[in-house]
Amino acid sequence: MYNNGEKDKEVNQLMRSSNPVFTNLEKQQFSTVSETATKNGVALKTLSLVVISLVTGFFSLQIAIIAPEFTLGIAAVSGIVSFIAVLIATFNPKIAGIMSIIYALFQGLLYGLITHLLDAMFPGVASIALLGTVIVFVVMFALYQSGLLRGSPLLRSVVYGALITILVGSLVATVISLVNPVFISSIYSYELAIGISLFLIVMGAFMLTLDFERAEQVVNSGLPKAYEWIVALGFMVTLIWIYYNILRFAVLVMGRNNN
Repeated sequence: MYNNGEKDKEVNQLMRSSNPVFTNLEKQQFSTVSETATKNGVALKTLSLVVISLVTGFFSLQIAIIAPEFTLGIAAVSGIVSFIAVLIATFNPKIAGIMSIIYALFQGLLYGLITHLLDAMFPGVASIALLGTVIVFVVMFALYQSGLLRGSPLLRSVVYGALITILVGSLVATVISLVNPVFISSIYSYELAIGISLFLIVMGAFMLTLDFERAEQVVNSGLPKAYEWIVALGFMVTLIWIYYNILRFAVLVMGRNNN
């Protein structure tokens, strides 16, 4: 059993997170509860969210076929609702369950539509992205379970710094492209795009390692069962990041080969 000092230490470690879903845990008040988070509970909830996303993703394919004129609007609304759901779940763990389900529903719709569009242009790209995501998850889980890779303070710092760099770089590139699009075109290349995509996939893999560690800390700290949803949502955010970037990488490669 953990004493209060050990429990506080675990919670403080949870705060050093690259995943936005976990960054508000320090502000929450913990009390003794009869039911605490378990590894099986985290696994079941994560699997549930993945299945929900896959089902709604398949449903979105039917929408794209039957009513293609609504796809853009549905995609925009899905992105906004998903973002809001993550924010609410982060700041109010008591309703993290329903917010996580809403996130999975709308992310499934969003990426189902995106995947449908890209797979129509590059047949097979959806299968590559899905299989690639599964492989990354399995490999990182095996490395974590074997003890070969752990969420060290150095890894947390590297991932956190990389994400800040990506965010700032994206904002700067967007501003420059609006002011001087010719300059962006002159420095952008296929090799650069491939390099960035691979870098983002690797960052996603490292984010998974940190998610595994935080899941273990939540369980070991004896946090309330509601935090299983917080952890599951964190995994979903990371998995979707990986899926999107593998999808992007596959499109770049297949697009180059088709030219």
